[in-house]
Amino acid sequence: MKRQFGVKFILSGCVVAVVAAYGIAAEDVSVSTDPITRHVHISYPVPPDTPEVVEVICAWSPPGENAWRPARVMPLLSETGRLLTRENDWRPGMEEGRVTERRAAGLERTVVFQPYPEAQRDGLVDVDFRIEVRAPEGTLLRETLAHIQADNRDVTYIEDWSQVLQVDALDAPGAGETGWRYRRDAPSATLSNDLYGPPGRDHALRPLTYPLDLRGWCAVLVCTDPRQGGIRLRLTGDERSDAVSSRLPREEVFWRWARMDRQHLVMKPPHTYTGPAPAHLDYVKLVPLTEDQVAALETRYGGDPDKLVAGYWEPYSWAFNDDVRETLQHREPLSAFAEARIGIVDTQIGRFGMKVVYESRATDQLLYSTIGDAVEGDPRPRTDNVGRMQQYTNTLDATLRYAREFGLRAHANFGASNCYPGSPLQGDFSKAHPDWMRGSALRFEVPEVRAYALSLYREALDIGATGLSLDFCRYPETIDAVETCNLFLRELRALADEFGVRRDARIPVLVRFPGTGVRRHELFDYATWAREGWVDYLCPSNIQGRHHHVDMAPYFEAVAGTRCLLLPCVDGLSWGLDMPGPFLWRVARLYDQGAPGLYVYQADGRILGRPEDRRCMRLLSSSDAVKAFWEDDARLRPGCSKRIHLSRPSEPGSAYHRWERIRIWVEGVPLVPLEAYVDDELVTRVEGPPYLVGTEDYSSDDGIPSGEHTLRVRVRDGDGWLEQSFLVEIR
Repeated sequence: MKRQFGVKFILSGCVVAVVAAYGIAAEDVSVSTDPITRHVHISYPVPPDTPEVVEVICAWSPPGENAWRPARVMPLLSETGRLLTRENDWRPGMEEGRVTERRAAGLERTVVFQPYPEAQRDGLVDVDFRIEVRAPEGTLLRETLAHIQADNRDVTYIEDWSQVLQVDALDAPGAGETGWRYRRDAPSATLSNDLYGPPGRDHALRPLTYPLDLRGWCAVLVCTDPRQGGIRLRLTGDERSDAVSSRLPREEVFWRWARMDRQHLVMKPPHTYTGPAPAHLDYVKLVPLTEDQVAALETRYGGDPDKLVAGYWEPYSWAFNDDVRETLQHREPLSAFAEARIGIVDTQIGRFGMKVVYESRATDQLLYSTIGDAVEGDPRPRTDNVGRMQQYTNTLDATLRYAREFGLRAHANFGASNCYPGSPLQGDFSKAHPDWMRGSALRFEVPEVRAYALSLYREALDIGATGLSLDFCRYPETIDAVETCNLFLRELRALADEFGVRRDARIPVLVRFPGTGVRRHELFDYATWAREGWVDYLCPSNIQGRHHHVDMAPYFEAVAGTRCLLLPCVDGLSWGLDMPGPFLWRVARLYDQGAPGLYVYQADGRILGRPEDRRCMRLLSSSDAVKAFWEDDARLRPGCSKRIHLSRPSEPGSAYHRWERIRIWVEGVPLVPLEAYVDDELVTRVEGPPYLVGTEDYSSDDGIPSGEHTLRVRVRDGDGWLEQSFLVEIR
């Protein structure tokens, strides 16, 4: 017999009534509303005698009608867990109201209910909500009923795209379909309404403006269909647009918080190196925030800066994904670096032996077409983007100028060498002297090669560079012996000091080089560099998907008593550590060791990519902010759904390369001992993070043969093990 109890909660302006059933006391069921998303969190008890895995089925009905339909739900996950969730785990909750819970017996678990749009009418949520806990074979173990009411009438949803100011830019039904399309019959869209911009190589769609008349602060969330494209957004008061897109169907992405007074929303299509890309926008959601809520967000992603963060910035890669024709455009990415609180903007302007990407007269510029990384259907796509940027703008001068405006220090960075032989990227110097090459790299033991490299650094200093940077990763083949590298760094220091005398200021030199265990690491005599004062910043680094946790103890010892600073490298590429959890775990260990800061390779990929990644990057300059992240993790982790996550392949949707590592993260349990089995053979047993399959050494490149395998991972959970199996493919 059902016993019912009622209780009301007042949260964020929402009234939520809860009624529990099957003997559950009302105080055992709690409801809260996330003030940013307005998603409803419903916590319920799981019976103590349930099996290892249970299915939780959630449904809603208009009040009193008993007309149940699947609720759009997800389990309670951390930000890391949400970002690592795969589509096959996401869809059951979004489409069927079904989530899986593991080892939850006797615990309180939480489902996150997204009522919009089906369960929200005219801004009001007034529904009966049912949670069924079932055994794997379907037996009902417990049912919980709740009546949920919420008032979201203060939330603004933008989804009627016929209201844009440039209504003439929308194709009329039956027209030639050359412009934006406001579609009213899109089956995958939330209300069957969406905005779609078809791709085009020869033309870009006009930006669209959606008029707003809002006041005060708002959280801005965005929903797109990842199968149809993303969108670039800015407010009319912004200097730059951000690329925003959902990773999963019907996922709301938290773009930003902003004061909305006298702002309109501006939309434009993304751009790739093959031209304008498909654009898609389902809806935009604006949630009012109080001053206290804004202060909490600022605190969470702030903290007093006490660490120096150097971030790699590659205008070449940026231009691959933008249409850069005006010098003022160079200010946009620098504003994002400033927002992320990057102290040193390490600006790569070329790799020795290739055409350079700055306004050089000492060697040849990349002014015309080149070849980009493979895309679907085209293994050697051509692009004019980078050459066009060089035809119309001065890259280094613009970077230096705007960096000064933002209070950033810009270094002129050259990669030690990759000549890209036989490609449009190859420079005239390497073409004229193939005997001065080793593989695809110039040989620094050749005096003429060193003189050539120094001439380009001299030119960068003439343009106004305030710091110099030399990157021996990802291509360390330019060095043949310790003495060769030391000789060049001594010569580089002399050049920097020459300009330092002229400016009455030291010109710092930063060197990124292979860390212990990384190929050719034995050729880099970093202790001598620090002792002799040739280098101001040591940045030991990984190369590609290995060696993300190099032991820093020898490097701390090398810089002790010198003026040289150690900035350990953390990799921001897709083969790097996932944000925020694994990434900040490494950062916290480095700060605990006393690192004065960090070097983030390919920081631009994180800063100019997903908004949540830029917010994570913003934490790095503050040891207090990083510490607070882990304090929050310790507090919230026990309430999260127990799960094991795998890193995604570096190329989305494909198999793992042999050189990349399958990295693991755990949710809902402490970061404790973990084991990994491939086809039932133990390959990893560790006491705590970092969690990965195999080791970070090159020997693990062949640890898993090519083909499909069953990967079984288990992590200690109290007196038992949390365990999940995955099908993985190795290329």
